[in-house]
Amino acid sequence: MRVGSLRDDIFLLAHDDDGRLTVAEPVISAGLAGATLVDLLLSHRAAVVDGRLDVIDSATTGDPEADAALEAIAADAGPTGPRAWVSWLSAGAYERTAAVLDAAGTVRRTTVRRLGLVPSPRCLPADIADLVRLRSRLRYGVHSAEPPDPPTAALCGLVRVLRLEASLLLSMPSGELLDALFVRAKSNDTTVRQVIAAVDAVITAATYR
Repeated sequence: MRVGSLRDDIFLLAHDDDGRLTVAEPVISAGLAGATLVDLLLSHRAAVVDGRLDVIDSATTGDPEADAALEAIAADAGPTGPRAWVSWLSAGAYERTAAVLDAAGTVRRTTVRRLGLVPSPRCLPADIADLVRLRSRLRYGVHSAEPPDPPTAALCGLVRVLRLEASLLLSMPSGELLDALFVRAKSNDTTVRQVIAAVDAVITAATYR
């Protein structure tokens, strides 16, 4: 798995132990789009200035999804903010991410037939240790008395708005765990919080459309 990719982390957390997607595809797609933007913010490739997303380093990252986002943002002349970019980048984000991770050998994509008839796609981690380490990192972030590092704080915020808290396998009531994730996410930079709020807004708009 690519080190430091929040998008890959969110993708793995969004599937249960049988490889089934646990949230609706538009929801995870918004989360994957937001994770791409947060990755760009944390790596100082992009910034939010006066509500507008701008590129500050256009050098290629080696990540096709991130590079496509950088190119699109750099070409945009309008005052386009995080919510619009999350909405735009979310189109097809789940399928693109699944294809990239499958080609990289990070996940294995399969299709099973429920009751022998209905095809059901599955995505399983090629190395379960990747998911074990990811869950352990988030559990530590939730329980630690110290503020989490910026990527983990961002991940806590995304897990909360995407309602992926059950994937952490923590023996805590859901409401208590969501509160803990909220507290950890408060340590995020203001611009990262803006992107996470944009993800939440895009999900809400899609839900009540």
